Amino acid sequence: MTIGRRAALITGLLVLAGAVALATADLPVLAWPARAFLFAAGLLFLLWLAARGLAKFLWRVGRRLAFSYLLIGVLPIPMVALLFLLGGYIHSGFFLGHLYRDAVTRVHEGLDQAAEGALRGAAPAATEGGLRMARYRDGRLQTAAEWAPQAFPEWLTEEVEAVSDAERERLPTFVALADGTVTLAAAATSGNDAVLAAWIEPLGPEIAGRAKIAVRLLRADDPEQESMVRIQLGSAALPFQPGATPEPQPAPTQLDGAAQEGPPAVVDEPAPPPLWDRPVIVWGEISDPLRKLADGAEVTDYVAASLAASPRTVYSHLFSSSSEVDTVALASAIGVTGLLSTLYGIALVMALFMIFTLSQAVNRLSRATDAVRSGDFSARIPVRRRDQVGELQRTFNEMAANLQSLVASEAQKEVIEKELEIARDLQQSLLPQDLPEIEGVRFATLFEPSSAIGGDYFDILSVEDGRLAVVIADVSGHGLPTGLRMAMVKAALTLLVEEGRPATQVLGALDRMVRQNQETRFFVTLTLAIFDPADGSLELTNAGHPPTYILRAAPQGEPSEVEEIELPSPPLGALGTDYGRRSLTIRPGDRVVWLSDGLIEATDAAAEPFGFSRLRQTLAEASGDPEFVRTRLLESIAAHTGGHPGDDDRTLVVMGYKLGVRCR
Repeated sequence: MTIGRRAALITGLLVLAGAVALATADLPVLAWPARAFLFAAGLLFLLWLAARGLAKFLWRVGRRLAFSYLLIGVLPIPMVALLFLLGGYIHSGFFLGHLYRDAVTRVHEGLDQAAEGALRGAAPAATEGGLRMARYRDGRLQTAAEWAPQAFPEWLTEEVEAVSDAERERLPTFVALADGTVTLAAAATSGNDAVLAAWIEPLGPEIAGRAKIAVRLLRADDPEQESMVRIQLGSAALPFQPGATPEPQPAPTQLDGAAQEGPPAVVDEPAPPPLWDRPVIVWGEISDPLRKLADGAEVTDYVAASLAASPRTVYSHLFSSSSEVDTVALASAIGVTGLLSTLYGIALVMALFMIFTLSQAVNRLSRATDAVRSGDFSARIPVRRRDQVGELQRTFNEMAANLQSLVASEAQKEVIEKELEIARDLQQSLLPQDLPEIEGVRFATLFEPSSAIGGDYFDILSVEDGRLAVVIADVSGHGLPTGLRMAMVKAALTLLVEEGRPATQVLGALDRMVRQNQETRFFVTLTLAIFDPADGSLELTNAGHPPTYILRAAPQGEPSEVEEIELPSPPLGALGTDYGRRSLTIRPGDRVVWLSDGLIEATDAAAEPFGFSRLRQTLAEASGDPEFVRTRLLESIAAHTGGHPGDDDRTLVVMGYKLGVRCR
């Protein structure tokens, strides 16, 4: 631990101890801020632990793939199922409310019809169940009815007449009898005669019998209203009132009217019904204010109805009248569900197979790399894959085999030279052997390592949508270690580019890979160019590499206009990741030149470098195709150095675009 980190840790501990002392002190002014600070510090510490734990857990590729599949492929299933259950529950509640309102309306319509019939003399003022009727003349009660007010409640008929057509869909107004019972009432008048009809027995069972669900009516001032939960959705309120399940009936104590003799029979407690038959769907409805039957005065703000039903009850209400259609619909749903489940099962098996095989391949490659890094060059990876990972494994095996041969024959110079020649051939094999054949695009390349194995590298890759990726890089150092690093950069870069990642992400990933080598620090300069032959667009991303040169098309016999594109930026493995970027357009007849610093720094006998000025002058005079540009540049460098061998690798890539077309 460095001195700065040690000092920061000691300071943090002192601040934490001071905050604890203030939080426990009898100083209210300072205790609350100290407690808030401790809470924030504890929360940040827990978040830090969670982040570190998650990063450590996801370090392995297999775990990361499995975790990604869990988030994308598994977690949405219970969430969708929960959403489906919630939607079904809410729709079932709406349906219970519909059944309740329909039953209330039918009870009230029965009262209306009974009152009208009694008034016309079609039916006597008789009783039927909880129905009671009372006759009035000149507004005074004419029959013996303790429940009825002495004066005719004119407000009932006035309210009916005042209701508009748009409001007739609302629930009838609940009324309260003299004893506070919640019920329904209807009135009919003709001249001086009037009839009042009301349901004086408990109204909840009557509504429940008609709706075939459990119903409990509660006034707004009922203590049970405290347990009601209301969810506000815009202007609509959804009430949920538990406790609407029907009361269990007591066990009979007599058989056939005779008292049982002997000790009381032991009655086994009935087994609880299955969930399908339990009243688990609970809902609520709220109506208009409760009014007194006598004068229409408001008693409470509303009347709440607590509703409950089992899933079987809701299902029977919804599907009882169309069994054939229901069977077809159910069979279709089961078929679709089975098909989706089968597809998901296949996808799950494929995902698990891919996660297992890919993580296994990466783990094998990691173990083999660790073995080679520790000096065991005999490490090999069993190659069974026929994809890019398998190709990378084969490449690793080839490099490991070559390394093993080089180390084993280090004592013999002749064998070393031979093995180095093999390694050089391997490095040459890593370079593009067959350049992409794209209509209107031509390339000329050069790769001259200063030793048996060089650190320069170039590649031309085909990217999606017909684009090309041109790469030129320079790994610091010379010899075998540099060649291995170059091969590592080549393998990683090929994988990243073919995955279609943006250039900045490619360079960022390469930078992290370079930094992971803690034993030997090295740097990599690199230019990555993405070229689209369709429209001539060129995107340059640079990491500390020499400039890119554009040779603009010029009339025959005239020097080319040379555009030098400098993108200052740090190399890979250095401080900072602010890479230079620029987008431009290549016109027909233009040529693009990428090169390493070995060509610019080529020196003569007096140690004077070729330099950027001579480079631009030579490029301006090279007004031919890519091969001519390459030949002209090499001749100019050779004339400057006088045949003096170079001290650095020399790499050159020249691209010509639609050379048969000249800009006016």
